[in-house]
Amino acid sequence: MSLTLRSIFLVVLFTATATSEGRVEGLGVARRFISQKYMFSMAVPVGWGVSTGLDTPVFFYAPSSGRFVQDSIPPGGAVITVESHDTVSGQRKSGTTPEAWARVDTRAVASSVPSIEPFEFPKESEISHAVICSYDEPTFSPAERKQHSVAIFWAFSQRMFSAHLNYNAGDPNATALENVFLQIVRSVRPLKKH
Repeated sequence: MSLTLRSIFLVVLFTATATSEGRVEGLGVARRFISQKYMFSMAVPVGWGVSTGLDTPVFFYAPSSGRFVQDSIPPGGAVITVESHDTVSGQRKSGTTPEAWARVDTRAVASSVPSIEPFEFPKESEISHAVICSYDEPTFSPAERKQHSVAIFWAFSQRMFSAHLNYNAGDPNATALENVFLQIVRSVRPLKKH
């Protein structure tokens, strides 16, 4: 995910529009983001914020000692963005596979193209084709920190989607953040089955 796109998503976190088809239902561990446009739901991580300003979710986490400033993720914090292929500028809309999208996406931001591996979703998700990759990317911030990104690309209901987890490279909570990300992405369900 490009730095510019990430900046746009972070602005959306705080400026939800009234025309959005995204909403959150439930409480606590039962909270789910509902996308009417794309006809799926996805769990909201406990303790994370969620933006309903788009038709796909943006989740954000900052420890009590940190906060988001512009596009800078605080130490210990993270952002999970989910997007549909049809909303990504410059992407071919037909003939694309999760692998092809992953290659194009990572080529734009990673210093080298990372390995792209198969990723499995539970049968209830109705997703049978997905891939995962991870890489570090520069942020061009004054501190010149790198961010680590874990990205999953999948096909669902004749559309393509991706989810990106971004956090500061070298974060001691990296394993916990990645576990939350994997659980949340695997929680995708068609609306008829949630």
